[in-house]
Amino acid sequence: MSEAEYDLMLETISGAVAESAQDNVARSTVATMRRAANDNSVEWPLLPFPSDWYASC
Repeated sequence: MSEAEYDLMLETISGAVAESAQDNVARSTVATMRRAANDNSVEWPLLPFPSDWYASC
């Protein structure tokens, strides 16, 4: 990677990370998460996979 390409990459990243007007929204205008209608606040138990099964995300 040349120095010019490196400088261009740094400028692009700093522009993407810079604060914008959207980042400065007042807390009162941000809606809070609503509780789902079917949420009974019960934690579901952990159901382990059988020994010969596996999962990945």
